Amino acid sequence: MKRSQRMQKLVDIETQQSQHLIGQFKADQEALKKQQSAMANLVTYRDEYATRFKQTGGSGVSAFQYHDFSCFLRKLDDAIAQQSVVLKQCEDNLRSSREAWQASHQRIDALQQVTDQSQASETAQSRKLAQRRIEERFGLAAPPVFSS
Repeated sequence: MKRSQRMQKLVDIETQQSQHLIGQFKADQEALKKQQSAMANLVTYRDEYATRFKQTGGSGVSAFQYHDFSCFLRKLDDAIAQQSVVLKQCEDNLRSSREAWQASHQRIDALQQVTDQSQASETAQSRKLAQRRIEERFGLAAPPVFSS
């Protein structure tokens, strides 16, 4: 088996393995989008709830209602803080999967370059051999040079 064929098999294997990395990268992108959407919903809901609290506070609320509003706002703030931690983890996962995919892609490119160089070298050697055979067949080969 020629070197270029062996190298091409390595390229094919690495390409197959990189498919998993591409899938992981896409899954991490989707997870990040989903968590960003959840964060946006939480922030929007908290802002709306705070606005309602301010509006109803102007008309007077009982101490019990005030306590309920403030407790719920704290819970929303805690949920937002937790969601920001989840977002950070998703961003880290996405960065890691992107780096793994890029590293795999670089390995594939490097292997492909070596494969292409091997094929070019094999083609050049094949052409030289074919030319030499033609020259020998028709007696066109240059006589050996003797040095004295």
